[in-house]
Amino acid sequence: MNDQEFRRTLALANAFKEGDLVVGGTTDDRVRVDARRMLLATTLGEIRRATLVDDGVTAALQQSRDRRFDHELDSLTVEQFKYVLLDAAADAWVAKRFHAFPSETIAAVAKVMTNAELSSLARRLFNPLNGPGVAIGSSNHFGSRIQPNSPGDDEEEILLSILEGLSYGCGDVIIGLNPAADDLDTIVRLEQLLEQVVRRLELPTRYCVLSDIVKQHDARKHTRVDVGFQSLAGTSRALAGMVGLDVDGVTELARDFDGLYFETGQGSEVTNGAAEGTDMVTLEARTYGLARHIRQQTSCRWMIVNDVAGFVGPEVFRDARQLERACLEDLVMAKLHGLTMGLDVCATFHMGISPGELRQVTERVVVQGAPAYVMAVAGNADPMLGYLTTSFREHPRLRSGAGRRMTSSMEHRLDALGVAKDGDRAAAVARLYAAYARACGDRRASSTLEQDGQRRLMALRERGFDVGIADEAHATARLERIYEHARRALYATLDDGIIRDGCPRSARVRTAARDRDEYLAHPQLGERLRDEEARVLATLYPERKPSVQFVISDGLNADAVNEQLRSLLPMLRRLLNDSGSPAGATDIVVQNGRVRVGYEIGGLVGAEVVVHLLGERPGTGLNTLSAYITYGRDDRGAWRWRRALDHSATTAICGIHANGKPPHVAATEIAATVTRMLAQRASGVALKTSK
Repeated sequence: MNDQEFRRTLALANAFKEGDLVVGGTTDDRVRVDARRMLLATTLGEIRRATLVDDGVTAALQQSRDRRFDHELDSLTVEQFKYVLLDAAADAWVAKRFHAFPSETIAAVAKVMTNAELSSLARRLFNPLNGPGVAIGSSNHFGSRIQPNSPGDDEEEILLSILEGLSYGCGDVIIGLNPAADDLDTIVRLEQLLEQVVRRLELPTRYCVLSDIVKQHDARKHTRVDVGFQSLAGTSRALAGMVGLDVDGVTELARDFDGLYFETGQGSEVTNGAAEGTDMVTLEARTYGLARHIRQQTSCRWMIVNDVAGFVGPEVFRDARQLERACLEDLVMAKLHGLTMGLDVCATFHMGISPGELRQVTERVVVQGAPAYVMAVAGNADPMLGYLTTSFREHPRLRSGAGRRMTSSMEHRLDALGVAKDGDRAAAVARLYAAYARACGDRRASSTLEQDGQRRLMALRERGFDVGIADEAHATARLERIYEHARRALYATLDDGIIRDGCPRSARVRTAARDRDEYLAHPQLGERLRDEEARVLATLYPERKPSVQFVISDGLNADAVNEQLRSLLPMLRRLLNDSGSPAGATDIVVQNGRVRVGYEIGGLVGAEVVVHLLGERPGTGLNTLSAYITYGRDDRGAWRWRRALDHSATTAICGIHANGKPPHVAATEIAATVTRMLAQRASGVALKTSK
């Protein structure tokens, strides 16, 4: 079969997931059975010689693959390859050849395995990192990444979240923080905070601020950066959309780090319109091949991958069964690439997977898939990103159920710090706080420091963080309240009175989504206006075009707009007027709008800059607003407004809420960002940092 036919066969052979419908998948079980039958009879040589996507990722995969075993592998059919892998001696056979397997071949064999077969293989393949005793990724290891996120990048919230995680034995693999603000000053400050915690408590782990690798590279000029981070994808187009670079650019920056942390996830290319007609499983395998390539080219000795399974939404995975299948596929594919990989078994609140369902999926995947680690947050709902994942308190039970342990070095260090395997977690946090304070030079008595730690922990709990809660029923009830809040926010509507108060003059428009359910299930419909609405906006400014255009969308949480707009927009308008860059006279208010509709609107009205205020992240327990700010011209001065504009061209200011980034602070930051964009004629990754 030719390349196009093969690409379609790969898509049809997948276990059904919503995201593959966009690239030629099917809901018909009989068609999928036929496609798998064809795939089973296909030789690995035929797959190796096919070109699914002609881009930089493909070139990198070909460049870095070990070709010494091609003669042996090419003659095998996918069915024969499957049975070789399921043989009891497969682990030793794979260990000699994992640099030789083409990524598309690995994807093909994963497609034709049952969940039980995937599990059997995953539990026999391990790619450990160097380390004494129980090492990361070894057969007797199960670890975690502490994710101590804070809606406002508050240092005390981050510190106490880390200490709470340590009290449950979490964090042996890495402490990885997602910054709410992605400016250079914040990245440097947070890198320094994490370094202080790790160094002062003498923790045998690594740390990372999950910005992009370009900003992290800039941050290295001002502070130590322990681990370089970047999200990866299976096509050059998707990679450029994330970071504005192709493979060579990312690889070159990665050379400067002695530790690397990559995140992936089925569906990211589909959601961003960059799948190049290729199915999600194949693209995910190509992403692992890209990670393998970067490791080889940089000779990096410490590298981990995190599969953020389920973070995208219902357009990719509709239910828990699809999510579980993806986790098993991804673990097998990563292990066959020789990678040390963990999972974030997670779900966005608009997927509709309940906290109880997700907990059950996580327990099964940890046992059946043997990931190197999973995520660990303060409560099952991340307080900044607003999605469901694994809580600190689940980890002791997950380790016990899997029959595996944290790294020996972390276990010994926590014992030395007085963190008991069982007992009073709040007391353990207090002891850790006292140890940290003493390392910072605080000379008060230990009992006084522990009391101070208890007080600070309880204050954080009062602010809504799931810390210091020993009672499981209490924690479950809290999570159910957050889940109900999020589901309610997803169906909220913009308040007309608030729009009138915040916008002296506005134009109301709708996207192609006919209703809220269609908007949630099919994101692309929320990225474009209805034709009649677009025609109206095209005539909005018949003469002088605006320098700055405000766009306000409900996004995933209209309540965020309702709650924050009055405090944010009038002040922002004044600041822009004072700076000599006034906003257009008419604000554009979008029903069922997503980020990309702002790009379309920028082109229709001819704005130099669009400031798109969007309700986001239901599930934090807060109604947080985000601002997506984009400059509309390319480096030659030509208009670049189009719905398919790469998100790397946009600068995001997130977490706008009184308990995160207060609206008055956000207004000042947005106005300053607009001023920089107009001065530099750039935005997103091309916008120069402030340091």
